[in-house]
Amino acid sequence: MRPQRSHFSVAAIACMCGSLRLEHVLTLFAGALLEKQIVFVCSNLGILSASVLSLLPLIRPYQWQSLLMPVLPNDMLDFLDAPVPYVVGVQNKTSEVQSKLSSAVIVEICKNQVKASSLPQLPKHSDLLSSLVPYHSKLVGERYLGRKRPLFECTEIQVEAAKGFLEVMREYLDSLCSNLRSHTITNVQSNDDKV
Repeated sequence: MRPQRSHFSVAAIACMCGSLRLEHVLTLFAGALLEKQIVFVCSNLGILSASVLSLLPLIRPYQWQSLLMPVLPNDMLDFLDAPVPYVVGVQNKTSEVQSKLSSAVIVEICKNQVKASSLPQLPKHSDLLSSLVPYHSKLVGERYLGRKRPLFECTEIQVEAAKGFLEVMREYLDSLCSNLRSHTITNVQSNDDKV
């Protein structure tokens, strides 16, 4: 991983884990994997942007293929009606915003709340949860200790915890896909068919 990407990933994950309960992070993760519409709400632009951007390292090695906008301007709120997956940040959950989000995953960062309708639980959810708890706990603890630091300046504890958190997530995604080979057709050759 390139140094800039690594620093970005660590800072974004540290911010998100410091702001949301672990169960909420996993709900958000499931929503991203299912390509749901996800809206983050926070009045602090730094936390809002970092939280939106935290989805990129969270789902790696996969890549988000639809729109990702850390801060959606107020004059573009009609975009929330788009029938496509998106991840956006808004500063205020006004009545106009609320009326447009009936099926979206809504992440209210400052309230530590995630509202999602009918998202299935992740496979091996409890195993994943127990593997992530130590890393998430360290990130939460460091968040409270470092409120006077800029968001992008992480302590060594945060760096190690965020890297551990992301490694567990990567291993989890690998485990979900490790058995795909046995369910795919890989050698079909009859009548000069090309595969």
